[in-house]
This record gives sequence, C-alpha cells and structure tokens, in this order.
Amino acid sequence: MPTSFPPAIQAPSTRQLIRFTIPVMLAALATPLMGLVDTAVLARLGDNAVLAAAAIGTTLFTVIYWCFSFLRFTTTGLVAQAAGQHDREQVLLAGLRPMIAALAGGIAIFLLQWPIARLALWCLSPPPDVAVLARHYFDARIVSAPFTLLAYAQFAWLLGLGHSRQVMLLQLFMNGLNAALALLFVLGLHWGIAGAGAATALSETLGSALALRTMFNITPWPHWRSALARIAGAAPWRRLFAANLDIMVRTLLLTAAFALMTREAARLGTITLAANQIVLQAFMVIVSLLDGFATAAEVYGARAIGAASRQALTTTIRRCGWLSMGWGLVLTIALAGSGHFYLAAITPDPGLRQEAARYWPWLVALPLVSTWAFFWDGVFMGALRTRTLRNAMLISFGLYLPCQIGLSGVWANHGIWAALVIFMLLRGLLLTLAWPGLKTSIGASGC
Repeated sequence: MPTSFPPAIQAPSTRQLIRFTIPVMLAALATPLMGLVDTAVLARLGDNAVLAAAAIGTTLFTVIYWCFSFLRFTTTGLVAQAAGQHDREQVLLAGLRPMIAALAGGIAIFLLQWPIARLALWCLSPPPDVAVLARHYFDARIVSAPFTLLAYAQFAWLLGLGHSRQVMLLQLFMNGLNAALALLFVLGLHWGIAGAGAATALSETLGSALALRTMFNITPWPHWRSALARIAGAAPWRRLFAANLDIMVRTLLLTAAFALMTREAARLGTITLAANQIVLQAFMVIVSLLDGFATAAEVYGARAIGAASRQALTTTIRRCGWLSMGWGLVLTIALAGSGHFYLAAITPDPGLRQEAARYWPWLVALPLVSTWAFFWDGVFMGALRTRTLRNAMLISFGLYLPCQIGLSGVWANHGIWAALVIFMLLRGLLLTLAWPGLKTSIGASGC
C-alpha cells in the first residue's frame, strides 16, 4: 500500500490533536529559530549595522519565499482532502504538481536575483552601509532558492498525510545544521554576514534532499513515476494555480505588512531597526507556535471536507479553537516573564537591549491578539476557500496601511507596533465572520 490513510473520517479527540500538534510546533519553530541563531551569532560581532542588515536580508527572503508559500498551504489542503476521499493517486499528484512548480519558481528566482535584490533594497531604503551588508547576505543565501521552495511542497505533502513527526525531525535537522554552520562560518571562518546566509542555504538544501528520501520511504519511487505519467491534465493545474493566486495575494500583503514595519523602522535609525529585528524574530517564533493548532485544524478539517462531513468539521474546529485560544494565553504569560532573559541571550549590547525592551510589551500582547488570525488561516487553507482569505487580507491591509503610516508619524516605533496589533485584530475578526458560511456549505450533517 503506497500511502496510508485514516481508517474513517471522524473528528479527532483532543489528545489526538495535541499529539499531532506538538511535532508541528517543533517543526515550525525551526525556521524562525534559524533567524534567531543568525541574529544571536551576528550580534557577537558587535556591530549594529550587521544586525540591521540581517533584518533587511531576512525581510527580503521572507517577502520572496512567502510569495511561494502557497506551495505549503494549498498542498496540505489538497493532500488532506484527497486522503479524506481515500484517493491514493490524487494524493501523489497533489504533491507532484507543487513540487514541479517549486523547482521552476526557485530556478527563476535564482536567475533573476540581481533585479530582485535591487528592487527590494530600493523599496526598503536601508542606510547605505546596511544595504551593502544586506546584499552580501542575499548573495550567499539565494543559491538555495530551488531547494528551499521544494522543501515547502515536500513538507506540506507530509503534513497533509499527518506525518507531523517526520516533518519535525527534518526541520530539527535543518535548524541544528544551520546553527552549527553559522557558528563555523561567521565566528570560526570570519565570513561575516555572508557566512550566516551560506549556513542557511546549505542547511535548507540538505533538508530538502533528506525530505525527498523520507517521501520515497513512505511511497516508493515506482508509484511516484506512475503518477508522474498522469500529471499533465489541465484542469487540476488550473485549480492549483487559481487557489495559489489567491494565496499569493494574501501572502504578498502579509509580507508587505512586515516589510512596511521594517521600512518605517529604518527611517528611525539603525538602533531602532536592530531592536525591531530582535523583537520581530521573537514574534516569528510565537507565530510558529500559534500555527500548531491552526495546522491541526487545516489537516483534520480538510479531511472532514473531503469526506463531506459537516459534523466532523464542526467538532474539529471547535476543539482546535479552544486549544488555540488557551495556548495563546499560555504564550502571553510566558512572554511577560521572559523578556529580560531573551534579550540578554540575544545581544551583549546594553543599549540595544534597552531599546528592544521598550517594545517588548507589544510582543506580550500579540499572541492573544493574533490567535484567531492564524487559526482561521489554517481552517480556510484546509478548506481551499482561498478567495475568503484573499478578501479578508485585502480589507485588513487596506486599513492597516494608513494606520501604519499615521501612527508611526505620531508615536514613532510604538506606532509601528500598534498598527501591527490593529492589523492582526482585523484579520481575525473578518475570518471569524466568514466561518458560518464555510460550515453550512459542507455536506450533510453526520459522519
């Protein structure tokens, strides 16, 4: 049997959800932890311009790669829905199509790296010395673009089938390798900020190679080869790219929101930009933790939708929602008491620590504020109701933009963070209002 499925479609128990979610959270932590490792290692160089350049470089890749994050989101939903229908061939095809798209997109990014870097740096407008350092980071990391995007699709395929433990192990491997290589390249070989970029590129490339081996262990190559011969149908590609276009718009606007934060902070000076980089990296860790139950809702909700079971969907979302809200409260309490220790661990510069501490209370508030935005993202991703996600993001960003510009002009960096809080609240509210329509559109009640 090339691929395993759940024996029946029913709402998972709370214990099953937690058991699935813990590896998802640990896996999701790997990406922001790579950013944290880079930040901590580069902070040891004692140059705030390097940290500011890391903020710019990280933002560049966040914007570039999140444009292709549909490879993760729609793939998980398509695979999980095919699993709910017990359609093994569609499970394989739902993985093959985005993997081919990922390789093509990654190669295009690599070939277009010069105009992409020029345009991105012009948009973010960092100080000249910071821009030079950010370009060094960009040049070192861009070589892994095809494999980074391929890994998005690979991990999504594994998650769609419920293999959260394998994804966790792959991400932990990548994160551990990145940490070791960053220490070696930056502090050992003195490659500076380019060493941090090279460490991330190499770890992501090897992680993708290991993910491919894991996929072949689950489903042997002959089955993939057989599915590959039937990949050319136009209708499934249209469905994939139609959903992906909506997700691309949604993700572009989300990344634009963070890029705008970086741009506005850059106007306030290098130390403010460096401080925001430290706090934002912590927020990305929190987002990864918040995404755990959202991913569970995405996978198990999509299976229920694939089986046309409204009851299973409703029960799954209710259980995941309560767990997500409770987890957001736990994270808020944890952040309230950990700011001093985190900042001391990240940077030895007392002035930078003091500046970052001024904005830490905003981070403390964000888990509770952001819980519903990320939770409903998972639900609607799994349902492939991508137009709803796109429209909610268009409205939220349209209101966020004047808030960001206006509040930063009045309250400086505090205004930048206040606008982010408003943005997250708007996203959560709009998607909450869309949930009844999704629920009533799914099948008949009963499993």
